[in-house]
Amino acid sequence: MNTPSDVSRLKWVLGTPYFVQGTSHLTLVPILYFIKFVLGLGDAGGQLFDSLMNAGWLIKPVWGYLSDSVALFGYHRKSWFVLMAFLAVIFWMGNAALVAVGVRIPILFLLTFNLAFATYAFVDVVCDALMVTWGQQLKRVGSFVNFQWTVLAIASAGAVFLGAWFQDKVQAGTLPLALIFLLTGLPPLFTAVVGLWKIEEQPVRLEKRRSPRAPLYWRASLNRGITTLWQGLRAIPTHMAENRTICLLVLFIFFWKFSPSIGYIERSYLIDVRHFNPATFGIILSADSVTFLVSILVYRWMVRRFRHITWYQYLYAMVALGMLSFPLSFFLYLDPAHPWWEVIFFFIPDNLNLVEGWSRYEWFWLVTQTVLGFATIPAFIIPLTMAGETVRVENAGVMYAFLMSLTNMTGLFEGAVGAGLYTMLALPTMEWLLEAFQTSLFNIAGVNDTRTLILQLFVYISLVFTVFTLPFIALLRREFARRGIDIDLAGQGT
Repeated sequence: MNTPSDVSRLKWVLGTPYFVQGTSHLTLVPILYFIKFVLGLGDAGGQLFDSLMNAGWLIKPVWGYLSDSVALFGYHRKSWFVLMAFLAVIFWMGNAALVAVGVRIPILFLLTFNLAFATYAFVDVVCDALMVTWGQQLKRVGSFVNFQWTVLAIASAGAVFLGAWFQDKVQAGTLPLALIFLLTGLPPLFTAVVGLWKIEEQPVRLEKRRSPRAPLYWRASLNRGITTLWQGLRAIPTHMAENRTICLLVLFIFFWKFSPSIGYIERSYLIDVRHFNPATFGIILSADSVTFLVSILVYRWMVRRFRHITWYQYLYAMVALGMLSFPLSFFLYLDPAHPWWEVIFFFIPDNLNLVEGWSRYEWFWLVTQTVLGFATIPAFIIPLTMAGETVRVENAGVMYAFLMSLTNMTGLFEGAVGAGLYTMLALPTMEWLLEAFQTSLFNIAGVNDTRTLILQLFVYISLVFTVFTLPFIALLRREFARRGIDIDLAGQGT
């Protein structure tokens, strides 16, 4: 399977699910406003909802084991791929129906959003299992990973901008929110078609399939599947204990990704205090996706042109960049008269405004999101390539799914921890800490309101967790050297 036509067909299978995942960002801005103004959740509650909304992605190891072990309609990959794509359509239609009839129960939407994202997760698992299997055989793991995230970035950029435009219409009362959820459910149909058309898989041998005269087949198969799944999940810690490399990779991915997050709280702050509107979020977040795409293309060129630069050198550079850029995180919380702004306007005139009505905060967030996003893309791609090069092919579905769901779990966990930490710091019993911080040199914004003081504290917390990643890079570098594992970031094959 190394002919151009075979690789092209495989790229359809590997790229389509990621493109469709990108189209799900049509709901990114609408869900922000839905949580804040329709469900009426506060900062901490909204942060927790925003984090738990993606819990459906955590089930990827279960899906990986099912696709590896249980054949559906005679196939391990193809049938699951197509079925879950169709279910995604159904669940998004369900979300649209709930909104249309006026349901406003947060826990119910938490369930329905997760059901939708769980189907994306299953399709993603099958897609990534194929990527690992054929990527290792063709020595194209790095190339395939780059390709997948390229198409996701393209789809995401357009979907975010369109979703923000839709949200403007929703705010104006000229478009129903339910229509956005309905439209989000259409692209998964394309995934199903590609799965039927492009996935070539040998069916399970006839003796392993259902006999028409075996009425208890499905019950027996279900029992076997559950038993096998449970045994497999219980065996993961044992396999990890026996495989030091995987264990270190797990620790690295967790600490590389983890930092208590307040993403929703910050965006809520920008709406309330800096008067951001849906169009602003649409422009900035879609520009961020375009930057993501450009940075992937530049990264692909760099790893092919400068093959002597190793994965750990890239990651050390990312840590250094994060440490150097951390003061920029304070600017969203600074009053216009703050002296730090004089440094910015020494280089950029204050009256330079290419978008009518935009404030300095909107421009600053746009610039920092795009510049830092461009510079830090290897921090995201490299761990995926390392995972793809490390797992064994015979366990490609479950093990790669486990490592990838670890990144999702970390994102959920950091959001939940951020919500809890924000709630704790806002308690009356923590006033002494905020008062001490307010009167210290660390209060860069020089404010006294609780919300902004806590947001500044999170800037320092993020810096600490950035530094925490350094020893894990060193440990993983030593382990790869010990085992003779060579991470080919370019992944151009042989």
